[in-house]
Amino acid sequence: MPKRAGRLPLSGMVGLVIVGVLAIGALLGPLLLDVDPARQDLRGRLAPPIWAGGTGAHPFGTDGLGHDVLARVIAGARISLLIGVVATLAAGVIGVTLGLIAGATGGLVDRIATWIVDVQMAVPFVVVGIALTAALGNGVRTVLLTLALTGWVGYARIVRLQAIALRRAPFVEAARAVGVSPARLLGRHLLPNLTAPITVVASQQVAAMILYEAALSYLGLGMPSSTITWGGMVANGQELLMAAPWVSAVPGAAIALAVLGFNLLGDGVRDLLDPEAR
Repeated sequence: MPKRAGRLPLSGMVGLVIVGVLAIGALLGPLLLDVDPARQDLRGRLAPPIWAGGTGAHPFGTDGLGHDVLARVIAGARISLLIGVVATLAAGVIGVTLGLIAGATGGLVDRIATWIVDVQMAVPFVVVGIALTAALGNGVRTVLLTLALTGWVGYARIVRLQAIALRRAPFVEAARAVGVSPARLLGRHLLPNLTAPITVVASQQVAAMILYEAALSYLGLGMPSSTITWGGMVANGQELLMAAPWVSAVPGAAIALAVLGFNLLGDGVRDLLDPEAR
């Protein structure tokens, strides 16, 4: 039996540091930076960031209405990270449940579940976002539903394949022989053995959810325009790309950094839980 790694590899540590910095900034940023992200200062509009000749009063510059870009990035981090984590958990519950039942049961149930996965993969998440926004209006609920209803497929496919491989394992056959109920078999015998792949998928799925939320906000779907999000900031700054590129570039860099951090963390968790995958 291969020996498990004792700690995260370097890439995973880098990802953990990035995610930790973003999380600390989202939680403590409003306490450390005494600037209202909604406060307008038209006389100070389009102030450049500090690396382009600006001052420390607005380290990342201001936007077209004089909002402090750094304060808005921190405020947007709270929304983006929260939605990314909650949507990942919701999609995980759906995908793991469906994949576990399909893989462990087989037969007609498995074929129906596979068909549902194929149908879901054929429908772009933007189409689902448009439909839910038209039906429910803009809001956090709409974004979470959109991401949860379109993000479960990755869990379902991986869990189904792993459950198929385990359903004929000796310990599963022994549990069936002593009369273990199907629900107990799934929850107490199969699911604990699928913790590693589920954890890896979840850690990488957060990055995808953050990116999808930013795309929805950029397109004006899901979150209302009054809510500060990274995607909304990028959209608001697109008309200023030539005059003030930092208005879009700074939140865009935050999105890229978050995606990079969670992907590196996911790769590190995979190597930690399965050293043979290196």
